[in-house]
Amino acid sequence: MRKGHTIRDNRTGESLTMLVSEEDNGGALQLYRVHLPPHRPGPPLHYHLAFAETFTVLEGTLDMYLDRERRHMQLLPGESVTAQIYQLHTFANNADVPCIMTVETRPAGGVVQAFQIAYGVANDGGAAKDGLPRNRLIRLRFIGISQGFLPGVPFMLQRTVFAISKFIARVTGVERRLQRYLAE
Repeated sequence: MRKGHTIRDNRTGESLTMLVSEEDNGGALQLYRVHLPPHRPGPPLHYHLAFAETFTVLEGTLDMYLDRERRHMQLLPGESVTAQIYQLHTFANNADVPCIMTVETRPAGGVVQAFQIAYGVANDGGAAKDGLPRNRLIRLRFIGISQGFLPGVPFMLQRTVFAISKFIARVTGVERRLQRYLAE
């Protein structure tokens, strides 16, 4: 996604604006601004193998949950926390006001591409209640592209399922259809 471009989930009001794209720095990092509406739950507890994520609050508050015990931290404007590689984390906006934050991934990961797909599918009416794609194959592609892994599910099983879903999406034409969401 190019610098300055914004994508939006019209159903939830969540949006993402690219501030620094991986094309700007040879893949060293991505930096994007996220607008989380009030009372917006986050993703399930997960971890990444390929990149660390630093969350910095600009406005509002962000509820961060780290590690297996889901240690809670409430971040205020100007505060940051980094979820290191392999560190379990999730976040939410439990407040009555929007949260505006930046997220930096080092090195650049697939999170922005995954959300381009998720927001596009949602805007086309294909989202489940949790905001992710309702179609199971597209949901698996979202998770695979985001490079997120769930605790409690064997890592090799997850890698295998993501690889199979990518293959099925490719041979059935689903992968090609998802490319339209990545055009920007």
